[in-house]
Parts: sequence; structure tokens; C-alpha cells
Amino acid sequence: MTDNIAGIGALERQVIEAALITTRPFSSSEERSKASSSLEQWTSSPGSTAASPLDTSCWEAYINIIRISFATSHSSSTATHSNEPSETNIIEKIAYVTSPSSKQQPPSANLEQQIQREANGAKLLLLTLFCSKIRREYIRLLREHVNLARCVFEELITALLSFGDGSQQQPNDNDTATLMRACCTAVAAVAVRSSSQQCLNEGVMKMILNCKTSIALSLGMNNGTNHVENSIRPFSPTVSLTLLADLPGEAQSRNDLPTADIEALLQMPFDATNMSAADAMLDTLQLSIGGFINGGGERQDSLLCLTLKSLRKWAEICKSITISRLMETSPSNSTTGNSFLSQLVALLSSQSEQRQWSTAHHAENVIIQSADVLTACLDNTSDFCTQSRRSAVSSMLSSIQAPVEFLVAPLRNSEMHLWEDATVALSNLASTLAREEMEDISTCQLQGSFDLIQLLLELQAHPVHTVALPVLEVWLALQDIPTSDRHPSLAAPLYMQLVEVILNRIAFPPTFVSWEEELEIESSDFDEMRRMATDVLIGAYYLLRSAYLETLANVVTATSSDDWEIIEAALFCLCAASREACARVKSVANAVSSGRDSPVSSDGNSTALGLTQLVRSICSSPASSRHHLVLSGMCTFLGSYSTVWASSCPPQSVLEILAYLASAIPTPAATEAAGKGMRLVLISVGPKLAKAAASPGADPSSYNFISTALIQSMEAALSSCNATVMENVAEGCARVCVQLKDSSQTKTILTSVAMPSLHRCRSSLDAISASSSDNSSGHAASQVESATQTLISCLGVLKQLIRFCDASIGETHVLTDVLTAVWPVLKDISTNSNCRRNEDVLSRLFDVHSQLLNAVPTLIGPHFKDIISFIVQAYEETFCASALDYVSAAVESFDSEQIVAAAGLDEQSKSALFTQLLSHIYQRTFAYVQTKGPSECPQVIKAFFEVTQRYLLFCPGALCQCPELPSLFSLGTACLTECQVYRMEKYSFAGNKSQGTS
Repeated sequence: MTDNIAGIGALERQVIEAALITTRPFSSSEERSKASSSLEQWTSSPGSTAASPLDTSCWEAYINIIRISFATSHSSSTATHSNEPSETNIIEKIAYVTSPSSKQQPPSANLEQQIQREANGAKLLLLTLFCSKIRREYIRLLREHVNLARCVFEELITALLSFGDGSQQQPNDNDTATLMRACCTAVAAVAVRSSSQQCLNEGVMKMILNCKTSIALSLGMNNGTNHVENSIRPFSPTVSLTLLADLPGEAQSRNDLPTADIEALLQMPFDATNMSAADAMLDTLQLSIGGFINGGGERQDSLLCLTLKSLRKWAEICKSITISRLMETSPSNSTTGNSFLSQLVALLSSQSEQRQWSTAHHAENVIIQSADVLTACLDNTSDFCTQSRRSAVSSMLSSIQAPVEFLVAPLRNSEMHLWEDATVALSNLASTLAREEMEDISTCQLQGSFDLIQLLLELQAHPVHTVALPVLEVWLALQDIPTSDRHPSLAAPLYMQLVEVILNRIAFPPTFVSWEEELEIESSDFDEMRRMATDVLIGAYYLLRSAYLETLANVVTATSSDDWEIIEAALFCLCAASREACARVKSVANAVSSGRDSPVSSDGNSTALGLTQLVRSICSSPASSRHHLVLSGMCTFLGSYSTVWASSCPPQSVLEILAYLASAIPTPAATEAAGKGMRLVLISVGPKLAKAAASPGADPSSYNFISTALIQSMEAALSSCNATVMENVAEGCARVCVQLKDSSQTKTILTSVAMPSLHRCRSSLDAISASSSDNSSGHAASQVESATQTLISCLGVLKQLIRFCDASIGETHVLTDVLTAVWPVLKDISTNSNCRRNEDVLSRLFDVHSQLLNAVPTLIGPHFKDIISFIVQAYEETFCASALDYVSAAVESFDSEQIVAAAGLDEQSKSALFTQLLSHIYQRTFAYVQTKGPSECPQVIKAFFEVTQRYLLFCPGALCQCPELPSLFSLGTACLTECQVYRMEKYSFAGNKSQGTS
């Protein structure tokens, strides 16, 4: 330090310079990181823990820094241009002599402003760090070093007083305002931690009463507000109100107190006044709002906003500040008789529109803060079911109507000025009022109840997401009220309106193309609104029943195709209640089949009739004529109501539905919805189609119709090139086939459904073989990649067909013919060198073999030795974890005597075979893991120990006879040390039990 500056110690200067380096924008990242770390370390230790002594030098240094920072903080604005700033502020002098700018630029107003900003940044950082230290250590400091703690409080108070007393206005400079707020936070942190043995909240109360005195003096009042002996000079109103706003948050930050004690800190009586902190705060803010509510310029408006902010902070934290409490008249306002509630209602009514606001920002802020105060008080149910709360709610509800127009007028004003935050706050208030008081509002006995419901309907239709979303909770609360306890207009009539409002609110924008190009709404907001609206729509269905479906069906059929977004939204609303509507139709069908007359038969029949009429209307128009999002919605609708089609549609109509879904698959936006819908329809209607085809007198060609529909469905899915769609449709087709009663027809149709996939597998193999010979061509590589993906997808189809056809009819299995057709293809894939090098192809091929082993073990038995040889060879070549999965399936399957006999083995030869298999796999796996390292091959390790678990459960003899059994534990220990992704607990269990068996 070459520049000596009087009035500051070496430690203080070092701390200030570190703060300047940390906050200067032109400091290097290395310099900033080093300075920041040293400040944090110096501030935090020692003394942060009870075991270490308090570092009083750190506290003393901070006291000195606060003193020199704010003793004359506002005098620098009058400094003259010289070689350095005025002598009035030491931190600014240090900023000047250490700033590169002071050496590069001549003295000027711009340079002085830059130095001032640098100094203010350092002050703010040090205040923030000091406040954190106060929160951690001040209680201990007060206990061990009382005088030092008192100095901290006095210097912070002096700093606050530098921002002006009760007769001065706070400067408008943004940096100064930020520093003032940081000082207030530090003083509040000290106040909530200052207590005596007699009174826990002494510091809080004295601060509140001083703020009350300060506000009263600023309003020209001295009506006995200084109730306690207090040597603190009055603050400015801005400082007083900012302090009041910080106190509750700082009280909550006391980690040394349980929640009950924090609540007591704000509510327990203070000896000198017999008032609680909350009482004193309300009395103070009542005085403040009464003085500033009528306006008179920007200062008055700003102070009104601060008053409301303080009240909001207290209302959000303090349980004693309820809506009932706001209705009481405080001692400070006993002459006018105006309660807080009446003043807040006035600020949220037409009366506020007549007031002259200095700026639009203040007008909006008053709406936001007032609404948030009332919302917090309504959310506080400490006074629930009391007459005072009921009176307060009644007062608010009756004020909604003209001429007061509570909520209505500020909402109108906010909409006119595009104040979105204010509109959101009003929506939250209206929703909370209705939700918390729903039992009274639902009867409409309180004047204004119906007006509130109408206002909520308007808010529900609002295009802004955060405005409309809270209102959904209101309708859910209303659903909990029995209709017999509601006003008739809040039952079916309201919900008919509500369905229409929600339908329009959840619709896509008419200009919607894709989410990448959409500018009006966010996809996350859109999805959240639909997700939250679903429960409301289900409630609407329970109330309206068939009328709900009829209304939406009319929208789908009667709306012009140009208004596609409305049709799509109506389809979504229909799907939202599909499970409940299907349950109603099913219950009616069950009642009829058992000969009982259900009381809901009429509604159930109307539901089924309306839905079948709608599906006929949908299927009568080509899928290609629909907007792609409407088509997706229709596919979802057809799948969601599949149980209705199964019970209410004739087989021919069901086949038409399947054909419609198949025609929708080529449309990219509808592909997945069509695949899911087709799966659901096939699963639901399978028994119906089988029964119709097998019934006496049935058309002999019925099976042909079923076969044609399934083949067309499968071919449409294959043409989509979407693996998920293919597997969904394959599952549906398989489930229909196993329902058929005629075994020959079942095998024939199942084989016909499998053939398109087999043909594609064969074509893909040919393409891979033809293209792989030309390694230099990029086009050839692309063809190989495309053919490989097709092969993988088709193998997935075969896997699903086999998985869901594990049934025998008579003495033969339904998969006999399929196995005959598929076996040559599987063999060719296993011998293709390109396929054997591709892990994805191998994995899917092993999956097919595993499913065959599970579904037709006796048919696979004769081929097992060849299959297991291929599996082991493929594992040695690729170390594909799926190969070990097949081994696990084989060990489990060979627990059956039938497959053991089919494979030509007895128990002894089976045990020998599987012992040799485990030994060989272990040797190869151990060498591979040793080379790669366990962390690089977690899937292989997991699959290997899954194999050992299956051995323990289904073939323990082979496990015990394995010569490498002792080495398994060494491998397990090594893997446990390096990677934890597999189920080693199973291996441990297996190992322990194996040792016991041995």
C-alpha cells in the first residue's frame, strides 16, 4: 500500500480493497475468486461454531468499516473536481487510489461517478457479509461481549440515520436506496436477536415503536406514540417502513429457535406496552396507511407502497394477522373508524381509480400489494368459522357489486393498462376468497357470491396462464360441496358454462403450427393448463353425465373444420372423462347381462348411443381431410373409449374404427396416437370379434374380415417406421388372435400377421448384405443404417407377437406355424457378419429367442444347444449384455422337466451343461472386466450377476459344481469397490446361500 490514508487501520483497508476487487467488473476472474474467498473465510471463521472463540477483531473491523462507510455518505455529491475525490469518505478514497481509471483519466464528473459506483459496490458486499455474520454469531456476541454487541447496533443505527431523519426525504439514487435496504436488513437482523432475560422480543418491540414514532413525526403527529424510553433518533419514513418489512423475515431466519418460539417472538406481549410485536406493527402501519392513502405526490405513493409491502410480509408470516384482525380498528385510527380491511378494499375498488397516482408503476404496485395482503390473510385460517371472519368475508363480497366494484374495478384497470402482475394478484385473491369460503359462497346467501363466481369465470377464460390457472382450484373446491347444499345455479347450469369456458381456454391458438414456431404461449404452460383442467372436467362429467358428452360431441360434429382448434379441444375434453364414462357404460352393460335394472341405465344408454353416433360421424370422413392435430385427438378419442365400442358397436363398426386408425398412421402428428388407439381397440374388441366369428350361423367369411383388418393394421404400423407404434399394434393383433376359438384360424391369422414383418426382415438382410460390400460409398452406408433400423424394428414386432401368444389350443401351440416361418430368418440374421457386429440387432435378436424360450420351450428344446452356442460366440465377440440376459432366461426355463426332456437331457447332463456354461462365461467376463475396468462395463457386470442369481434360484447344483465359484467372490468385491450400478445385494445373497449349499 503506497498511498497512506488517515483514519483507517491496515486490516480494514485490506478488507475494503478485497471487496473492491470482488465487485469491480474489470477485475480478472482469478483476482475476483481469490479476493472473494479471502473475504468469506475471514468473515466466517473463527467463531462460527460454539467450540471456537469469537474473533472480536473481525467484529471491530466491521464496526470501523460501517462507521467510515456511512458517516458522511451523502456529502460526496458536493465534492469538487480535484486530483482525487473529496476527503469526506474513506472508502471512496481507497476506491480512487486503487482504481486503474484514476490513473488513466483526468478528473471529471464521469470519473467521480464511476469511483462512487465502485465504492458503493464494495459497501454493499461488506454489508451483506456482515449481515450473514450477524445471523450466525450475534446472539453469542451479545452473551459474551455485550459492549461490542452494543457498538454493532449503534453503528448500524448511525448508518441508517445517514439516509435522513424524519424531516428529510430519502435520496432517489438507486445505489443509495440499495445500500439503505441492506442497512435495514442488518439492523433488523440485530433487532430480532436482541433480547433480555425478561423479554424475548425486546429488540423487535423497541424497533417497531421507534418506527412508529418516526412515522408519526413525519406526519406532524405527536399523540403519545413514543411509549417507551428510546434514545434512537427518528428515522425517515422510508427507512422505518423498510425496517418493518424486514423484521418478520429476519425473525424466521433464526435457526436457534423452534417455529413456536419464532411465532412467540412476533406475538408475545411486551412488558412496557402490553402489546405484541404484531399489535404494534399493525398500529404503526395503520397510522402510516392513514397518512399516505390519499396521495399528494410520488413520495406519498412510494410510502403507501412500502406500507402495504410491510403489511404483506407480516401477514405472510404472522399467524395472528387474519382477515378478522384487519377488520378491527387500531388505536391509531380510532378517530376515523376506518379499519385496515376497509382501506384495502378501497384501494381495490373504483375509489382507487379516482385517485391521482404519480406514476403508473405505483398504481399497479398498490393493486399487487393490497391483493397479496388480503390473499395471505384469507389463506390464514386461524380465525376459521368465527363470526368476525364471516363478517369480513361478507363485507368483501358485498363490495364486489356497484358502486364499490371491489376486484372488478382494479381488474378492469389492470386489463386496460396491460398490468399482468396486477391481474395475476387479483386472480389469486379472487380464487383464494372463493376457495377458502366455498361453504358459504356455494349457497349464494351472502350478497355478492354469485358476482364472484361470474368474475371467476371471466378470469378462467383469461389468456394469461398465471391468471387462469389459480381459478381451477376453485372449481375443485366447489366439487367437494354436495349439490344438495349448493344454490341450484352453481350445479348443472354453472358447469355447462364452465365446460365451454375451459374448452375455449385450453384450445391451441388458431395460428398454431408447431411449438418451435409458436410465440403466443409456452408449451409447458399449455400442458400444465390441460393437466390441471382434467380433474375439473372429470368433476363436470360426474355432475352433467351424458349431457357433458352430448355437448362436446355436438361441438365436434357441428363446428366448421376451419375452427380446428375448437374441435381438438372438445376431443381433449371428451378424452379427459373417458375412464369415468366407460365405467358408466360398462356398469349398465353388466346390469343388463345379469338381468338387473340399473338406476343409471337411462344415462348409460344415452352415453353409449351418443358416443357411437359420434364415432360413426368421425369414421365417415377421410382421415386425410382432418387437421393433423384434430386427427391425433380423434385417434386418442377412439382408443380412450375402446370399451364402449366393445360393448355397443357391431363387429363391422369395430372394423371400420380399425381401418380409420390405420389410415391415420401415415400422418406424422397422429402416428403415435393412432398406434396407441389401435392397441386399446384391439385389446378391448378381441373377445367381441372372436365371439361373433364363432357364433352359430355366423358368416363364414368373418375370419377373413378379421384377418384382413389385422394385416392392414400391421402393415400400416410397419409403414410408419415408428418402433413404438409397431410394437403397440403387434401386441393388439396378438391379443385378438389368442381370443379366437378356432385353432386352425388362429394359427393362420397369426402367421398372416407375422408375415409382413418377416418379409421386411428378409428384405433388410438382403439390403445389408448387398450394401455392405461397398464400404467406400456414403450412400451404401446410409442404406445399411436404414436397413438395420428396419430389421431392429421388425424383430421388436416379432418379439411382441410371440410374447402375447403364449397359449396352446388343443395339442398344438398357436405359434407353431409362426416358428416354422421365423426360424430361417432368425438363423440367417445370426450368421450375418454385419448383424453380429451390431449390438442393437443382437440385443433384439436375443430378445426374440428369449420370448420363444418362454412361450414354446418344448419346440425350442431340440435347438437349444445350437442356440446357446451362438449366444456364447456372440458374447465373446461383442460382450453384449443381452446375451447374458438370454442365459438367465435359459437357466430359469430349464427348471421345467418338459424342456429338459425336449432338449434331450437328463438332470445330470443338464447340470453338467450349465456348469460348463457358467464356467466359460465367467472366464470370458473376468478377462473382459479386468481389461476394461468395472466402471467401464456396468451393464455387463449387472447382467453377469443376474445370471448367478438365476443359477442360485433355479440351478443351484450347477452353481456349486462350478470350479470358478470361489473366484466369483473376488470379482464381486472388486466390482463393489469400483461401481455400484448393478444389484450386488442379490449377488451377496446368492454367494452366501451358495456357500451354505456347498
